[in-house]
Amino acid sequence: MKSSTLIIFLLLFGLLYSCNEKPENKKAEFIESKLFGKVKSVETKTFENDTLKSRVLEFYGENGIIEKEETRFEPNLSSIVRHYKYDDKNRLIEEQIITDGDSTFTSKYSYNNIGLQKKEEYYLNKLHTITKFKLDSLGKTIEKKFGYAGSNGFRKWEYEYLDKNTTLTKEFFKSNSPEKITELKIFPQENKKVLTKKYSFPTSETKEIFYHNNLGNLEKKEKYHNGKMTESKSFTYELDLNQNWTKSENELTRKERIIEYYKK
Repeated sequence: MKSSTLIIFLLLFGLLYSCNEKPENKKAEFIESKLFGKVKSVETKTFENDTLKSRVLEFYGENGIIEKEETRFEPNLSSIVRHYKYDDKNRLIEEQIITDGDSTFTSKYSYNNIGLQKKEEYYLNKLHTITKFKLDSLGKTIEKKFGYAGSNGFRKWEYEYLDKNTTLTKEFFKSNSPEKITELKIFPQENKKVLTKKYSFPTSETKEIFYHNNLGNLEKKEKYHNGKMTESKSFTYELDLNQNWTKSENELTRKERIIEYYKK
């Protein structure tokens, strides 16, 4: 069964917690690991309590950059296909998102002249959200700010790289108005009513610490809210001959991957 509400939620969730797909940035962007070797495709299955929840297929060019991603949520809830476009510096400039084969959304990325600032504009028929990034000289994100078009509320993330294997993330919610506002506009001459909703965020602070091993795999994640730990997860891995993980487990989920490599 198709669910447009679920699909839009999943798309916005991805916008809040994901960034550029450049392979050299994967560890910095808190994806579970970087990839080693000339990877052609990756199929990842995610299980909760031994029940299949999602299946993701990723396709890579010979330059190591992701070109397409197909996601299906089980059991037959929805599907998402993402196509990626890059500039001559291999920077992501456009992400086209197709849901269940009949709805298309677009994210567009732009950079300043020296590549230390990036902006993402997300369109649902019209401009819907804006995310601004600040990068360091190594291309790692050091700040990300997210907001809805026409809203004063925003979410901001600050990233600190404490050492080569540890990353600290601080997340701030800021709003000068209630969390949700509903407006009813009446046009007497046209005899119609238009109901609009504006979203903003309550003020709060969240902190996450990511601990990686020497291969870049996420070993532990801790989450704090207003100074109190609210979540702690540990991860274990099984590796193939190229040191890429083929099985990942934590207390809640299990992931299994099939990796295809380009022939040497």
